[in-house]
Amino acid sequence: MTAYHPQDLVAEPSLHAQQSQPALPGAGLTTLVRSRLKRPPPPLPRADAALFKTAIAIMLAGALASGLALYLTHRTEDGEPVVQPARIGSIALMVPQNLTGAEPDDSSRLVGMVRLRLDWPSFGPAQVGPSQTQNRQRLLVTLTPQDKVNEPQTQLSVYARFLTPTVWSNPGGLVVRGFRKGSPYENDELYVSVPDGRGFAARCPLDNGRSDLDEPCRVTFRHRGMDVNIRFPRSIIADWELMLGGVRRTIDGMMR
Repeated sequence: MTAYHPQDLVAEPSLHAQQSQPALPGAGLTTLVRSRLKRPPPPLPRADAALFKTAIAIMLAGALASGLALYLTHRTEDGEPVVQPARIGSIALMVPQNLTGAEPDDSSRLVGMVRLRLDWPSFGPAQVGPSQTQNRQRLLVTLTPQDKVNEPQTQLSVYARFLTPTVWSNPGGLVVRGFRKGSPYENDELYVSVPDGRGFAARCPLDNGRSDLDEPCRVTFRHRGMDVNIRFPRSIIADWELMLGGVRRTIDGMMR
């Protein structure tokens, strides 16, 4: 038998109570904190989410608008010239401003007549002013409504009354006729295409060095319901077909 002492009876309840108490909750608390940290953040309320999406959309739209404006500005500066509306009779044109020699801020409407200054042989904008490249030639083109005076047959019939019988050939397949002294054209020569001059008939002053014009020769023809007058240097007269073709294409590109 086991002997019990009175002091043992007093100590046993304390030991039993100590063994029956639950363990401290340190490990459980750590696990709880970790699990809460791993949870995803709660979703935004619907109103806040809509506001956020709207703000993003506004920012994107602003950035796109700025980029588009910048692109259009640079495209206009680099390759798209300003155009002016024009009307010659019933014909509507959109004339590139850099072909007219007008100032960039001149946006007036051209009515009844259009003047072009074209570089030769590119048919682009002519270089003007002190910065003009040396030895560059240009064409001065005037577009006006049709006039019976400018019909090819009428022009040739007027010239024929004052021509001399002498005829000589010229490069470019043209023939040259002189005008009689005392006639209105006595200081000019007539360059015409064969056989009848209907394709080309231009007047140039006699090559005596007295002309103060860089474009002393002139030719008028019909195109697209308009009269087209070109003033050009005598030195390019042999390329008359190239000149007329380039001017016609330039006009065709302005038709609306």
